[in-house]
Amino acid sequence: MEKFISGTLFAKVDMGKVRSSNEDFADARVNPYGQIILVVADGMGGKNKGDFASRYLGSGIVKDFLDVDKPFYKAKAIEKWIYKTVNKYNRDLYKKAHSEVQFEGMGTTLTVAIIACGMLTIGQVGDSRLYKINEDDKLEQVTVDQTYVQYLMNAKKISEAEISTHPERHKLTNAIATKFNALVDIKTFEYKKEKLLLCSDGLYNNVPFYDIQSILKGKESTERKCQQLIKFGNANGGSDNMAVVIWETI
Repeated sequence: MEKFISGTLFAKVDMGKVRSSNEDFADARVNPYGQIILVVADGMGGKNKGDFASRYLGSGIVKDFLDVDKPFYKAKAIEKWIYKTVNKYNRDLYKKAHSEVQFEGMGTTLTVAIIACGMLTIGQVGDSRLYKINEDDKLEQVTVDQTYVQYLMNAKKISEAEISTHPERHKLTNAIATKFNALVDIKTFEYKKEKLLLCSDGLYNNVPFYDIQSILKGKESTERKCQQLIKFGNANGGSDNMAVVIWETI
Protein backbone atom coordinates (compact mmCIF):
# COMPACT_ATOMS: atom_id res chain seq x y z
CA MET A 1 0.00 0.00 0.00
CA GLU A 2 1.25 3.49 -0.86
CA LYS A 3 2.51 5.65 1.97
CA PHE A 4 0.17 8.54 2.65
CA ILE A 5 1.55 12.00 1.86
CA SER A 6 0.74 14.55 4.54
CA GLY A 7 -0.36 17.87 3.14
CA THR A 8 -3.03 20.52 2.81
CA LEU A 9 -5.16 21.36 -0.19
CA PHE A 10 -7.76 23.95 -1.05
CA ALA A 11 -9.83 24.86 -4.12
CA LYS A 12 -11.72 28.08 -4.77
CA VAL A 13 -13.51 29.79 -7.66
CA ASP A 14 -14.53 33.42 -7.97
CA MET A 15 -16.68 35.23 -10.52
CA GLY A 16 -14.35 38.22 -10.77
CA LYS A 17 -15.62 41.77 -11.24
CA VAL A 18 -16.71 41.77 -14.89
CA ARG A 19 -18.43 38.49 -15.75
CA SER A 20 -22.12 37.93 -14.96
CA SER A 21 -21.73 34.16 -14.46
CA ASN A 22 -19.09 31.72 -13.27
CA GLU A 23 -17.79 29.26 -15.86
CA ASP A 24 -14.77 28.01 -13.87
CA PHE A 25 -14.47 24.79 -11.86
CA ALA A 26 -11.92 23.85 -9.20
CA ASP A 27 -11.61 20.87 -6.87
CA ALA A 28 -8.96 19.01 -4.86
CA ARG A 29 -9.54 15.62 -3.23
CA VAL A 30 -7.84 12.61 -1.69
CA ASN A 31 -9.16 9.13 -2.52
CA PRO A 32 -9.44 6.27 0.02
CA TYR A 33 -5.90 5.12 -0.90
CA GLY A 34 -4.24 8.45 -0.07
CA GLN A 35 -3.78 9.44 -3.71
CA ILE A 36 -4.50 13.05 -4.66
CA ILE A 37 -6.33 14.70 -7.55
CA LEU A 38 -6.32 18.42 -8.39
CA VAL A 39 -8.59 19.79 -11.13
CA VAL A 40 -9.21 23.15 -12.79
CA ALA A 41 -11.51 23.69 -15.78
CA ASP A 42 -12.41 26.96 -17.51
CA GLY A 43 -15.66 26.77 -19.47
CA MET A 44 -16.39 28.48 -22.78
CA GLY A 45 -19.60 29.46 -24.49
CA GLY A 46 -21.23 31.73 -21.95
CA LYS A 47 -23.81 31.20 -19.24
CA ASN A 48 -25.51 27.77 -19.23
CA LYS A 49 -22.84 26.48 -21.62
CA GLY A 50 -19.35 27.05 -20.25
CA ASP A 51 -20.44 26.57 -16.67
CA PHE A 52 -22.17 23.30 -17.56
CA ALA A 53 -19.15 22.03 -19.53
CA SER A 54 -16.55 22.77 -16.86
CA ARG A 55 -18.69 21.43 -14.02
CA TYR A 56 -19.74 18.28 -15.90
CA LEU A 57 -16.16 17.47 -16.86
CA GLY A 58 -14.48 18.43 -13.59
CA SER A 59 -16.97 16.87 -11.20
CA GLY A 60 -17.16 13.72 -13.32
CA ILE A 61 -13.39 13.21 -13.27
CA VAL A 62 -13.24 13.79 -9.50
CA LYS A 63 -16.12 11.40 -8.83
CA ASP A 64 -14.52 8.65 -10.91
CA PHE A 65 -11.20 9.16 -9.11
CA LEU A 66 -12.82 8.84 -5.70
CA ASP A 67 -14.65 5.70 -6.85
CA VAL A 68 -11.65 3.74 -8.17
CA ASP A 69 -11.75 0.20 -6.77
CA LYS A 70 -7.99 -0.05 -6.18
CA PRO A 71 -5.03 2.30 -5.88
CA PHE A 72 -2.80 3.21 -8.80
CA TYR A 73 0.57 1.45 -8.66
CA LYS A 74 2.22 2.64 -11.88
CA ALA A 75 2.42 5.94 -13.73
CA LYS A 76 1.34 4.29 -16.98
CA ALA A 77 -1.90 3.20 -15.32
CA ILE A 78 -2.56 6.77 -14.20
CA GLU A 79 -1.86 8.14 -17.67
CA LYS A 80 -4.19 5.59 -19.22
CA TRP A 81 -6.89 6.39 -16.65
CA ILE A 82 -6.65 10.14 -17.32
CA TYR A 83 -6.91 9.66 -21.09
CA LYS A 84 -9.83 7.25 -20.84
CA THR A 85 -11.75 9.28 -18.24
CA VAL A 86 -11.27 12.65 -19.93
CA ASN A 87 -12.40 11.19 -23.24
CA LYS A 88 -15.50 9.63 -21.68
CA TYR A 89 -16.74 13.04 -20.56
CA ASN A 90 -15.40 14.79 -23.65
CA ARG A 91 -17.56 12.56 -25.89
CA ASP A 92 -20.65 13.30 -23.78
CA LEU A 93 -20.04 17.04 -24.07
CA TYR A 94 -19.18 16.85 -27.78
CA LYS A 95 -22.44 15.03 -28.55
CA LYS A 96 -24.43 17.54 -26.51
CA ALA A 97 -22.72 20.53 -28.15
CA HIS A 98 -23.45 19.14 -31.62
CA SER A 99 -27.02 17.94 -31.06
CA GLU A 100 -28.67 20.47 -28.73
CA VAL A 101 -28.97 24.08 -29.88
CA GLN A 102 -28.75 25.50 -26.37
CA PHE A 103 -25.31 23.91 -25.92
CA GLU A 104 -23.87 24.77 -29.33
CA GLY A 105 -20.36 26.21 -29.06
CA MET A 106 -19.70 25.10 -25.50
CA GLY A 107 -16.36 23.75 -24.38
CA THR A 108 -13.85 23.88 -21.56
CA THR A 109 -10.18 23.75 -20.76
CA LEU A 110 -8.81 21.18 -18.33
CA THR A 111 -5.75 20.86 -16.13
CA VAL A 112 -5.79 17.72 -13.98
CA ALA A 113 -2.96 16.52 -11.73
CA ILE A 114 -2.71 13.22 -9.86
CA ILE A 115 -0.12 12.60 -7.15
CA ALA A 116 0.45 8.86 -6.68
CA CYS A 117 3.24 6.27 -6.73
CA GLY A 118 5.80 8.99 -5.99
CA MET A 119 4.91 10.62 -9.30
CA LEU A 120 3.03 13.68 -10.53
CA THR A 121 0.94 13.00 -13.62
CA ILE A 122 -0.64 15.94 -15.46
CA GLY A 123 -3.32 16.00 -18.14
CA GLN A 124 -3.59 19.24 -20.12
CA VAL A 125 -6.17 20.60 -22.57
CA GLY A 126 -6.24 24.34 -23.32
CA ASP A 127 -4.69 27.20 -21.38
CA SER A 128 -5.36 26.65 -17.71
CA ARG A 129 -2.04 26.06 -15.96
CA LEU A 130 -0.09 24.12 -13.37
CA TYR A 131 2.78 25.84 -11.58
CA LYS A 132 5.20 24.51 -8.99
CA ILE A 133 7.80 25.93 -6.64
CA ASN A 134 10.91 24.22 -8.02
CA GLU A 135 14.15 23.09 -6.41
CA ASP A 136 15.58 26.61 -6.79
CA ASP A 137 12.64 27.90 -4.70
CA LYS A 138 11.20 29.73 -7.71
CA LEU A 139 7.82 29.56 -9.41
CA GLU A 140 7.86 27.49 -12.59
CA GLN A 141 5.10 26.97 -15.14
CA VAL A 142 4.94 23.21 -15.79
CA THR A 143 2.14 23.01 -18.38
CA VAL A 144 2.32 24.49 -21.87
CA ASP A 145 -0.58 26.65 -23.07
CA GLN A 146 -2.41 25.24 -26.07
CA THR A 147 -3.07 28.60 -27.68
CA TYR A 148 -2.49 30.33 -31.00
CA VAL A 149 0.03 32.76 -29.48
CA GLN A 150 2.00 29.88 -27.96
CA TYR A 151 2.13 28.34 -31.42
CA LEU A 152 3.34 31.64 -32.88
CA MET A 153 6.02 31.93 -30.20
CA ASN A 154 7.17 28.33 -30.75
CA ALA A 155 7.42 29.13 -34.47
CA LYS A 156 9.47 32.24 -33.56
CA LYS A 157 6.92 34.52 -35.22
CA ILE A 158 6.39 36.53 -32.04
CA SER A 159 8.38 36.98 -28.84
CA GLU A 160 7.26 35.92 -25.37
CA ALA A 161 6.86 39.60 -24.49
CA GLU A 162 4.31 40.03 -27.30
CA ILE A 163 1.98 37.29 -26.05
CA SER A 164 0.20 39.38 -23.41
CA THR A 165 -0.82 42.08 -25.90
CA HIS A 166 -1.45 40.03 -29.03
CA PRO A 167 -5.03 40.52 -30.34
CA GLU A 168 -5.57 36.73 -30.58
CA ARG A 169 -4.00 35.83 -27.23
CA HIS A 170 -7.23 34.19 -26.02
CA LYS A 171 -7.58 31.89 -29.05
CA LEU A 172 -7.23 28.22 -28.07
CA THR A 173 -5.81 25.54 -30.35
CA ASN A 174 -7.31 22.75 -28.22
CA ALA A 175 -10.33 22.41 -25.93
CA ILE A 176 -12.70 19.80 -24.55
CA ALA A 177 -15.88 19.20 -26.62
CA THR A 178 -14.42 20.56 -29.87
CA LYS A 179 -13.42 17.11 -31.15
CA PHE A 180 -15.02 13.69 -30.62
CA ASN A 181 -11.69 12.35 -29.33
CA ALA A 182 -9.96 14.77 -26.99
CA LEU A 183 -6.28 15.50 -27.52
CA VAL A 184 -4.91 15.32 -23.99
CA ASP A 185 -1.27 16.21 -23.35
CA ILE A 186 -0.28 13.79 -20.55
CA LYS A 187 3.10 13.88 -18.82
CA THR A 188 4.53 12.26 -15.70
CA PHE A 189 7.29 13.62 -13.46
CA GLU A 190 8.95 12.44 -10.30
CA TYR A 191 7.12 14.15 -7.44
CA LYS A 192 9.52 15.83 -5.02
CA LYS A 193 6.89 17.26 -2.70
CA GLU A 194 6.80 20.61 -4.48
CA LYS A 195 4.06 23.14 -3.78
CA LEU A 196 1.57 23.05 -6.65
CA LEU A 197 -0.82 25.65 -8.02
CA LEU A 198 -3.46 25.01 -10.68
CA CYS A 199 -5.36 28.00 -12.04
CA SER A 200 -7.43 29.33 -14.92
CA ASP A 201 -6.30 32.20 -17.15
CA GLY A 202 -8.49 34.59 -15.18
CA LEU A 203 -6.02 34.27 -12.32
CA TYR A 204 -2.69 34.47 -14.13
CA ASN A 205 -3.88 37.26 -16.44
CA ASN A 206 -4.79 39.40 -13.42
CA VAL A 207 -2.01 38.54 -10.97
CA PRO A 208 1.62 39.13 -12.04
CA PHE A 209 3.98 36.15 -12.01
CA TYR A 210 6.10 37.42 -9.12
CA ASP A 211 3.04 38.14 -6.98
CA ILE A 212 1.86 34.56 -7.55
CA GLN A 213 5.31 33.33 -6.56
CA SER A 214 5.42 35.51 -3.43
CA ILE A 215 2.00 34.36 -2.22
CA LEU A 216 2.63 30.69 -2.92
CA LYS A 217 5.96 30.80 -1.04
CA GLY A 218 4.43 32.60 1.96
CA LYS A 219 3.79 31.20 5.44
CA GLU A 220 0.00 31.57 5.38
CA SER A 221 -2.35 28.59 5.27
CA THR A 222 -3.22 26.96 1.95
CA GLU A 223 -6.75 28.36 2.19
CA ARG A 224 -5.46 31.85 2.90
CA LYS A 225 -3.14 31.71 -0.11
CA CYS A 226 -6.05 30.83 -2.40
CA GLN A 227 -8.02 33.74 -0.98
CA GLN A 228 -5.07 36.14 -1.38
CA LEU A 229 -4.54 35.20 -5.02
CA ILE A 230 -8.20 35.84 -5.84
CA LYS A 231 -8.17 39.08 -3.85
CA PHE A 232 -5.16 40.28 -5.88
CA GLY A 233 -6.90 39.25 -9.11
CA ASN A 234 -9.97 41.30 -8.26
CA ALA A 235 -7.87 44.25 -7.09
CA ASN A 236 -6.17 44.21 -10.51
CA GLY A 237 -9.47 44.38 -12.38
CA GLY A 238 -11.02 40.92 -11.97
CA SER A 239 -11.52 40.75 -15.74
CA ASP A 240 -12.52 37.07 -15.75
CA ASN A 241 -13.63 34.18 -13.56
CA MET A 242 -10.80 32.75 -11.46
CA ALA A 243 -10.21 29.13 -10.42
CA VAL A 244 -7.43 28.31 -7.96
CA VAL A 245 -6.23 25.00 -6.48
CA ILE A 246 -3.22 24.71 -4.15
CA TRP A 247 -1.56 21.58 -2.75
CA GLU A 248 1.26 21.78 -0.20
CA THR A 249 3.00 18.97 1.65
CA ILE A 250 3.55 19.28 5.38
